[in-house]
Amino acid sequence: MYIDCMEEKELDRLKEEHNLLVFSYLTLRNLIGFCGILLPLILIGTTVIDENGSRIAPSISDYYYTSNGDVLVVVLCILGVFLLTYKGYTRNERILSSLAAVSAIGVGFSPTSASNVSSASIHVANETVPYWFGIQLHLLFAAVFLISLALISLVYFPRSNHSIIAVNSQKHKRNRIYKISGWLMLSCLLLIAAYFTFKPKWLQGIPVVFILEAVAIEFFGLAWITKGETLWPDGEHYIRKAYRTWKN
Repeated sequence: MYIDCMEEKELDRLKEEHNLLVFSYLTLRNLIGFCGILLPLILIGTTVIDENGSRIAPSISDYYYTSNGDVLVVVLCILGVFLLTYKGYTRNERILSSLAAVSAIGVGFSPTSASNVSSASIHVANETVPYWFGIQLHLLFAAVFLISLALISLVYFPRSNHSIIAVNSQKHKRNRIYKISGWLMLSCLLLIAAYFTFKPKWLQGIPVVFILEAVAIEFFGLAWITKGETLWPDGEHYIRKAYRTWKN
C-alpha cells in the first residue's frame, strides 16, 4: 500500500511537470493565497467598527464582534477547506497543511474575548466563556496556523527535483519569496508574543496586533500565489494561456 501511494505521488508529479495537472495544482495554491491576501483587505474595506467611522480593529480576531463577523468565520472556513484539500508532495507537508487547516477553522470557532464590541456587532461578548476557550485556545490555533504555514513556505516550497537551481531563474526568484515570507511570518508571531508580554505604553492606541497579523497573513498569501506561479511563472503565464485558449 505504501509503495502504491509513493508511485501515485510520483505519477502526479510527473503529470504536473508535463502540464497535465498544472492547472488544478496552481489553482488550488492560488485560491489559498488569494483568500489570505484578501481577508484583511475585505475586513478593513467593508467594516465600520464604531460610531467614529474607524475601520481598523485591535486585531483581526476582533472583527468577529463586528457586522462582518460572519465574513471572517466563513473566509477562515473556506481557507481551512482549501488547505485540507491541498496534499503537497510529502507526508510531512500534508501534516502541516492539515494542521493549518484545522487551526484556521479553530480560530473562527473559538473567538477571542471581545475587546472591541461595537454598536455594529452581530455577536455578543459572552463573559461566561472559560478563559481557556476564549483566550488560550484561540491563541493556540492562531499560533499553530502561522507556524505551520511558515514552515511550509521555508522548508517545502523551495524544494525542487533539480539539484542545481540557476541564479536569477524563475525558481530562484520564487524561492527568495518563500524564504522572506516564512521568516517574516515567524517574526510577526514573535513580535506579537513580545507585545502581549511587555505591553509597552508608548504603543497604546496603535493597533499593533492587527498590523502584525495583517503583515503575516499578506506574506502567507504572497508565498502561496507565488507557489501557484501567479508571480514568476515557469513558461507561459496561466492567465495568458487561458486567454490564448479562449481566443482560439
